Amino acid sequence: MQSQQPRIVWVDFIRSLSVFLVVMIHTAGPVSYEWGEISVKDWMTGNAFSSFSRFSVSLLFMVSGYLLLNKREDLAGFFRNRFLKVFLPFLGWSVVYLVWEHGYRDFTFINALKAIAYAILTTPAAYHMWFLYELLYIYLFTPVLRVFVQAADKAHLWYFAGIWFLMGPVLIMIERMVGLELIVNLGFITQYVGFFVLGYILGNIPLRRGFIALCLIAYVLSGLFTMYATYTLTSIKGSSDQYYYWYDRINIVIMSVSAFILLKWWGERLSNLKVIQAYEYLARTSFGIYLVHVLVLIYVKRAGLTVFSGPLVLTVPGMSLLVWGISLAFVVILQQIPLIRRLVPN
Repeated sequence: MQSQQPRIVWVDFIRSLSVFLVVMIHTAGPVSYEWGEISVKDWMTGNAFSSFSRFSVSLLFMVSGYLLLNKREDLAGFFRNRFLKVFLPFLGWSVVYLVWEHGYRDFTFINALKAIAYAILTTPAAYHMWFLYELLYIYLFTPVLRVFVQAADKAHLWYFAGIWFLMGPVLIMIERMVGLELIVNLGFITQYVGFFVLGYILGNIPLRRGFIALCLIAYVLSGLFTMYATYTLTSIKGSSDQYYYWYDRINIVIMSVSAFILLKWWGERLSNLKVIQAYEYLARTSFGIYLVHVLVLIYVKRAGLTVFSGPLVLTVPGMSLLVWGISLAFVVILQQIPLIRRLVPN
């Protein structure tokens, strides 16, 4: 989620859309927990919005990988930039969410600082902040990954991606099918770093129209599978089962790769200057929107507006757009305030 000059149109396009779909996932999220309390039709509506938006977080990792792994900078410059653009906002908004939720009114100042530090070190301050933990974790290895990817040929890059896919998503599927937890575990290599490296690989290959058609089919089929599998598991369990929503599942990996390629292809063909400028502007606010939208979503719900306020086919996209719009306005204002703008970098 980093900015880069000169701007890359398809990167701005993917980043802007992905953050909006993150907002949609969190807006539609409560629907999945209402199994048995609402009609199956309504539940499936929420499930559809959630299922076809699941690629959004993966694409944020992939875009970050494309931007950062293509750069050349010394260690000091890399970590200085990451501190200002990611770690400082992560720390600041973690404090905001913790103070907002807990208050710490009965704490002394020192004890409040200790409690906040302990909370940040042990669990995300809000449910969407997990992404920043994972991103910062990957950043520790990014200087080494740069050396590898920039020196490696295509065969070695695809070999790395293959190992990640086999020892991560495929192994998870096998363990699920056989009911065993195998001793084979490559740790960090099987986690979100795979999306990071895939962003570099896929962002640097030319796209052909015939391949785009295959990606569209793959995206639709993986989305339908996610919908159906989530419905099946939930109906059997009798309560929400989001196993196939997780980003390291094969269905989500296929959806993410196909969506990245489709959106890159689409973004590369944007030619209207005003549209390109709009996406650039939105991309500059996207990180801030990601950080603040959960706070906005909570206050919108407190005002009495929820996805259950009307037909879900309308309220899910409508509320998503409302929360996204308020978040955008909030970020635009914060970006004009000295010092505070550091918490919502463009």
